[in-house]
Amino acid sequence: MAGCGRQETAGLQPTGVAVTPSVAERIAAVRSGDSDRLVADRSLTDDEWASLRGLEGLRELVIAQGVANDSRAEIFATLPRLERLVVRESPLTDQGFHVLAACTSLRDLNVPQAACTAEGIRALEALPHLRSLRLGGCTLAGSEVCAALVGLRGLRSLHLIDVPIGDEGLRILAGLSALGNLYLDGAGVSDEAWSEYFRRHPHVHVHVDQAHHDRDPNRDRH
Repeated sequence: MAGCGRQETAGLQPTGVAVTPSVAERIAAVRSGDSDRLVADRSLTDDEWASLRGLEGLRELVIAQGVANDSRAEIFATLPRLERLVVRESPLTDQGFHVLAACTSLRDLNVPQAACTAEGIRALEALPHLRSLRLGGCTLAGSEVCAALVGLRGLRSLHLIDVPIGDEGLRILAGLSALGNLYLDGAGVSDEAWSEYFRRHPHVHVHVDQAHHDRDPNRDRH
């Protein structure tokens, strides 16, 4: 009887265990209108990349693993309603950022391992609805990067990951008058420069190296 029992239950999904849908199923759900987001937690095949092209209902796309290089970025520009884009492990250069600038519905852009320069950042000025930017990369440093960021006048939230901007860079970022949240990791900013920033922008919520700045007047409200 025990042997029969094992045969009868073989291959059945244990009760309560969720089945993760495939990328193809997630794309199909967007195409049918049942979903407006897609998370790719592994490298996409060429056919899967091709299936993304022109996906009408896609508003949020997360490429969590696998490189989305400059040539792949062209597919993002075919998504007419894309509002949030996360591309990790993807060294997009200035060329790729110029392509992203065609994603005019973007509100939230997260590229933590970019390979762009200030030129690529300036290309994002073409995004009229961009409100949140999370950006990192070893090609980013200094006041020129900050001067380019100040051109993104609509930003409400900015996170720079291991981008050494120094005191001068922070003084330039003070020109982002609409900013409500500022997160800097590895920025190399002195206490004196932070004091001046808080004097000019007491409303901005600040995190430094993954923690509230102890002089942030808003730290108890978050």
